[in-house]
Amino acid sequence: MQMKLSPNDLDFLVRTVATRRRDYDNITEIVRDKPDLLEIMLDDPKLFQRVMDEEEAFLKISPYLLFEILLRQARRELQARTYTYEKTAINKKVPVFDGLQVGDLLASSAVRAYLAEMLASFTRTHAATVYYRAGSRLYRRRYSDMSIDDLYDLAQVVDAEYRFPLYRRIGDVCLFLTAIFPDYIEQALRYPFTRARRPVLFSRKQRDLEDYMEEGRKYYRLAAEDRKVSRPELRAVLQTLAESFPLARKPLMHIADRYLCFKRFDLFSA
Repeated sequence: MQMKLSPNDLDFLVRTVATRRRDYDNITEIVRDKPDLLEIMLDDPKLFQRVMDEEEAFLKISPYLLFEILLRQARRELQARTYTYEKTAINKKVPVFDGLQVGDLLASSAVRAYLAEMLASFTRTHAATVYYRAGSRLYRRRYSDMSIDDLYDLAQVVDAEYRFPLYRRIGDVCLFLTAIFPDYIEQALRYPFTRARRPVLFSRKQRDLEDYMEEGRKYYRLAAEDRKVSRPELRAVLQTLAESFPLARKPLMHIADRYLCFKRFDLFSA
C-alpha cells in the first residue's frame, strides 16, 4: 500500500528532517517519488518530537501523516520495552511480553500504511440515506459508517458484489473502538441507560470487548476472502488483521494512551 502524503505533508517532512539545508523546494522535488528516501525520513524521531511539542503541528499535516509518525514511534518504543499492557480488571494491568511481535507487525509498511489510513478515516465519519425495495414496498434507511449494526444491516440488503467495503469497515470499526475507546465500551456495558459522553458507540446491541474483537476478526476474514479484493497486498493485510487482531490493537492502544490522551475527542469525530 502506498503512502498518501499531501504537498503540505512533504513540506512538513522536509522542513523537519532536513535541518542542515534550506533549499526545501529542491529537496521536496528530489524525494517526492523516492519511496526509499521517504521511508528513511519518516523514521526520523524529530518528526514525533515536533508533533508532540507544537500544538499547531496537528493542523499542518494530514491525519494520515500524523498517524504514520505515531505508529513509527510506537514501534520504536514497544520494541525497546519488549512488553505491552493488558487490562485484567478495572484499573489493573499486567505486562505481556509481546512488544517485539508488535514491532514485527508494524515493520510491514503495508500494515502500517493500512492502520494509518484506517485511523485517519475516523477523523471524518459519514452517514448516508439508502432506499431499497423489499417485495412491493420501498424502504428508506439512514446508515452511519461508525455503527457496525448499520453496516451489517446494509450488507444484508445489497448484492454480494457490493459487500466488500462494508465487511472491511466493520472490521475497522471494531479495531478502532477496542483500541482507541475501550473504556467507553466498558462504560456502555456498565451504565447502559445513562447518557454519559460516549462519542463513538452507536450500537443498538450491547457488546463487550470480546464481542467486538470477535466480530472484528470475523469481518476482516470475510473481507480478505471477498472476490472484490483487487490487490494481493490488501488481501494479505486483511488476513493479517484477522489472524492478529489482538496484536494489532496494541500499537493503537499505546498511541491513544501515551500520545493522544484527551486529544482523542478532538481528533476523532462522533
